Amino acid sequence: MKKRIYLILLLISFTAFSQHKTLELTNIKTGKVKVFEENQRIKIRTLNHKKWIGNLKIIDSLNFTVNNQSIKMDSLQSIKTQPKSLGTVKTVFLFSGLAIVGASIVGAAQGNESAFSLFAIGAGTTISAGIIEGLNSNYTSRKWKFKIIDPSLKGEPTKQK
Repeated sequence: MKKRIYLILLLISFTAFSQHKTLELTNIKTGKVKVFEENQRIKIRTLNHKKWIGNLKIIDSLNFTVNNQSIKMDSLQSIKTQPKSLGTVKTVFLFSGLAIVGASIVGAAQGNESAFSLFAIGAGTTISAGIIEGLNSNYTSRKWKFKIIDPSLKGEPTKQK
C-alpha cells in the first residue's frame, strides 16, 4: 500500500512541476503579453513570405517547428492561432459560395431570372469565408516582440526580436 501511495505522489508531482515551453509575444507599445503554448495549432508567415500551418513545437530558445519545418525566431514575420474547426468551416463556406456563384453563371447563360439572386448569395457566402479567416488576430513583428520562454533554461537570456 505504501508503494502505491508513493507511486501516485510521484505521478502527481510530475504533472504539478512540469514546465512548458512557450512562445511569448509582447506588444511594443502597450506591453501586453500573448502566449502560444507547445502543440497549439498556429499559422505563421516568415520574412521570405512562406506560410506554414501546423502544431507549434519548440526546439530551443532560437528555433521552433511548424508542420515539421524548422523556423528561426529571426525569420518570423507574423503568427496567429489556426483552430482546425475554424479552418474547416472557412473552407466549407468558400467552396459552397463558389459553387453557388458557378450555378448563377450557368443560370445566367440559360436566361434564368434568378441568376442575380444566386450570384449575390454566392458572393456573400464567399466573402464570409474571408471574414471567418480574419476572426483570429494576426500578430506581426512590426508591433510585437517574439521570444521563446524555456523554463529549463533559468537565468539564460533568450534572443528577442
